[in-house]
Amino acid sequence: MKSIQAAILLTSVSFASATSAAQPLTDSEINTLKQNVITYMSAWNVLDESDRVNMLEKATNPGFVYQDPSSAGYVINNAQLVSNWIGGFQGQMREFGLWPYDATLVSNIEVHGSIDSANIRFNWHITALGGAVSVAEGVDYGTASGLKLNSITGFFGALTPRCQSARWQVGETYVRDSVVTFKEAIYQAKWWTQASPAEDTDVWVKLHDCTLSN
Repeated sequence: MKSIQAAILLTSVSFASATSAAQPLTDSEINTLKQNVITYMSAWNVLDESDRVNMLEKATNPGFVYQDPSSAGYVINNAQLVSNWIGGFQGQMREFGLWPYDATLVSNIEVHGSIDSANIRFNWHITALGGAVSVAEGVDYGTASGLKLNSITGFFGALTPRCQSARWQVGETYVRDSVVTFKEAIYQAKWWTQASPAEDTDVWVKLHDCTLSN
């Protein structure tokens, strides 16, 4: 844990103190770099491998590095391998029953530096089952040149599904496909009901266990 915290601290210091004698990025250049970050994030939701690789190659420079210090220093260093990793993650989500999922930016993309050497930072959030479950969230740091990404350092950590749907309420009417949280799990209604998942196991389908949000 100390090594991970040190890595985060060093990255944060590096990001905050990054300076360049080169000409600062123009608004147009910043927008181009931000769009490449958005393209990179969008690739996490793409199922087709060739489309995913094309998106990653569009947004990154050759030799692009993705690394996760919280996963024993996991490092991969080109668009195809990053795409393979994303495909493996998608397979895990299917296996865990956390499908479909959605990886989304949840902050502004901070950009500092020049066209030759830029630093970026952004926050992300992964949800599943139409937003009913929060799977993971974090902050990524990156480097870029020529307005394309050179590296992303992310701190993924363990997946911790948290219940996000509204809790089942006495007296509430639920229609088909309604999704609720009930006793640390997500349930979906097959038809109209006012009963709880405990009272009527025929109408409610359990989708996934999750930890109750505070």
